[in-house]
Amino acid sequence: MSHHEYDLLIAGAGPAGCTLALKMAGKGLRIAVIEKDHFPRHKICGDALSGKVLNVLKRLPDGLYERFIRDIDKIPSRGIRFTAPNLHSVDIPFMRDIGPETEPPGYVCRRADFDNFLFQQLKNYSGIDTFEGERVNEIFNQPDGIDVTTTRHQFTAQVIAGADGVHSAVRKYLRPGAAGKKHFCVGIRAYYKGVTGLHPENFIELIFLKELLPGYFWIFPSPRGQVNAGFGMMQSRLLRRKENLTHILDDLVTTHPLLAPRFQHAKAVSRAEAHTLPLGSFHFNRSGNRFVLLGDAAFLVDPFSGEGIGNAMASGEIASEILGKCFTDHNFSAEALAGFDQRIHRRFGQEFRTTTIMQHLARSPWLFNMVVEKARKNKEVSELLTAMFTSEDVKEKLTKPGFYARLLFK
Repeated sequence: MSHHEYDLLIAGAGPAGCTLALKMAGKGLRIAVIEKDHFPRHKICGDALSGKVLNVLKRLPDGLYERFIRDIDKIPSRGIRFTAPNLHSVDIPFMRDIGPETEPPGYVCRRADFDNFLFQQLKNYSGIDTFEGERVNEIFNQPDGIDVTTTRHQFTAQVIAGADGVHSAVRKYLRPGAAGKKHFCVGIRAYYKGVTGLHPENFIELIFLKELLPGYFWIFPSPRGQVNAGFGMMQSRLLRRKENLTHILDDLVTTHPLLAPRFQHAKAVSRAEAHTLPLGSFHFNRSGNRFVLLGDAAFLVDPFSGEGIGNAMASGEIASEILGKCFTDHNFSAEALAGFDQRIHRRFGQEFRTTTIMQHLARSPWLFNMVVEKARKNKEVSELLTAMFTSEDVKEKLTKPGFYARLLFK
């Protein structure tokens, strides 16, 4: 088994790991990115790329954002259709008074395409080596570095970033401890052709069915004339139901009074695949001696919306700034890396506290029904619904009981 020495090891080549590698490129470091799969590879996801994602892309080096706009197959995301548990809907554009040249605030892009795009950019840098199809088997935190054994190689480095997903080997070895079931949700999705009733401007749809609360069913227009459709629900609720996720999905699209007519002539063009999402409601230290945790490995999925890509990329960006100082100071101690946790807390702490409360409120169908009914009649309320996904101030408003009392009189 061959041995390799690097300055920085990154376990996982998803958006978090690739963002970190790209931000650290050109700094004279030897970087290894270790990925258990081969690209292009599938990732179970709704495929929506929010403004958070686009903002990080714009800050990545060497015109990467322009290449993304030019080269990747994607659908502009210009609005959202909310459907309440009473099955009443409201359509809300993300931006008012937009023209054909206005940059969309987001996109829908297959994760297989997006992740592969980011991964391939790593090969433009001589200081970054990629290792595909290698699973991390063991990690040892030594006084003078990190030792990692994979299925084919042995690595040594000054520091390791765990961007290796919900079942992170880096977290298992260097930050052991289990989160309760209330901090996980499960999602399942499939691609379909022939789904009817789509918005003419390809608004994404969030359908808050009472069977899934505080989760929701989604229908996102996807490239190639397809849609990405699926649902997310709390793992604890799924365990109580004692049902198979695939069976629930099949039952919803064939028998639910809102969904069945739209899927009547639709054809699944992929098999349904499920994934576990680690929610930001779980609080723990995401760094320590010679390691940081990013993305899903760090439990950075929004507890209400389920967004993870933008948060993962932001964590990679934050890690690059902290690790840059560590390399300058030649100090990778827990104390030196504690700044990563502080930055993550400043960036996500209040947001996750707010969206955790929103997740609990979403268990009440009457609240959704009332908000959507008001939004159908009141422009101010409809704009509040849109801002719920973009503004922290608005999210916090939605956690206050007084907001709903005032809403009764709008």
